[in-house]
Amino acid sequence: MAEIAITLLLNALSAALALSLVALGLAIIFGFMGVINLAHGAFLTVGAYVVWMVPAKLGLSFWVGLVLAPIIVGLIGALIERFVIRYLYDRLLDTILATWGISLALVELVKLAFGTTSKSVSNPLRGSVDLGVTVYPTYRLFLIGFCLAILVAVFAFFKSTDIGVRLRAVIQDPDAASLQGLNKTRMYQYSFASGAALAGLGGAAIAPITTVDPTMGVTYLLESFFAVILGGTGALIAVVPGSLIVAGSTNVMTFIISPVLAQTIVFVFVIVAMIIRPQGIVPEAWHE
Repeated sequence: MAEIAITLLLNALSAALALSLVALGLAIIFGFMGVINLAHGAFLTVGAYVVWMVPAKLGLSFWVGLVLAPIIVGLIGALIERFVIRYLYDRLLDTILATWGISLALVELVKLAFGTTSKSVSNPLRGSVDLGVTVYPTYRLFLIGFCLAILVAVFAFFKSTDIGVRLRAVIQDPDAASLQGLNKTRMYQYSFASGAALAGLGGAAIAPITTVDPTMGVTYLLESFFAVILGGTGALIAVVPGSLIVAGSTNVMTFIISPVLAQTIVFVFVIVAMIIRPQGIVPEAWHE
């Protein structure tokens, strides 16, 4: 019984941290720019395909793909911000429609390039680790540590680095930041590119434990939105408790009931929580 419980908890933790990574990118784009990015799921899909293509087509290792995925997706995000999003600031409905159209375009490009059949990414860390109470897959343990390390690094970046502080300054008071010589346009581009890169990195990281297909980003897009809204948009760290509830509880419940029913229950809970506490479950003291 203890073995099953520990395995379920580790599965829930790995799912929640992976979702946190993706949701953090969404929170950066929305929190810093006010853009509801419906292309976020497509960015995740592109990242997963990069990490599949690098070993399958180029003969390089999975780890090279894991490094390249956020770089490539981040560059795509920077181009989209430069040629599309930049002209739609303060036009919420237009950005929603534009990013949705971009999402559809990226998915169709993936289909044209790689077909509609599902792909699989070989597990780069085969085998399991004996934890005493249970034996757990090595790659899932790596995924937990990797996602946690990235999350800590991103939070530290926005709290302690010069660029991170500048980004926060632009968000808190764009006009005052401009008077201080900060380039608001460039900061917005960095924000959109980094948010896209995190989605690409998340897609690459989960690729060995899931099926890679053109529509894989849809579920993560929906779950990311719920995680961000449930946690609250006032603090980036809020995506972590939001993801723990959305992905973690869904993962645990699928041991007892069907995945569809588990996801439905969680989504209903999130909607009720949003009605009761629209500002999110994270206390005001956590907000930046």
